[in-house]
Amino acid sequence: MQLKNVDYDAPFVHQRTIRFGETDAASIVYTVRFFDYALDAIDAWYAEVLTVSLYSLNTEHGLSCPFVHAGIDFQSALRPGEQLNVTVLVQALGRSSLTFRILGAQADGTPSFSGTFTVVFVDGAAMRSIPIPEPLAERIREYQARCPAGDAPGSVRGALAGSVAP
Repeated sequence: MQLKNVDYDAPFVHQRTIRFGETDAASIVYTVRFFDYALDAIDAWYAEVLTVSLYSLNTEHGLSCPFVHAGIDFQSALRPGEQLNVTVLVQALGRSSLTFRILGAQADGTPSFSGTFTVVFVDGAAMRSIPIPEPLAERIREYQARCPAGDAPGSVRGALAGSVAP
């Protein structure tokens, strides 16, 4: 598998605007939509950073990346018209698994949600876990190294420890 050489931002931030149809009777984002936001950001991360979408991994390379864990903690509500910035971090890279740390924040930096999501790379035909292909693993390690780290609340290291920016 050959990956394109691209210049990407690290950490990767996926932006979107909250739509009215994504809200509930209280005019705030319906709970399950936060999972959509996280998965959309992860899918965009694959395309932007790894230069191969989840779909093309499946259809062109015979690989699948099913989610084996998905969890979200909520910090503040989101309303229609608000900008949402979803930061995608790599928390752990295993032999066949990849764990993401997702941080959702409003445009002013107010934390909205955070979560962890784990995928396992599997052979699409056999549905058995396989080692992450080396070109992908190498790019993922490069991405991890490029993401800033620090001890301040809200930093990547602080986020991985579970702290949230004030």
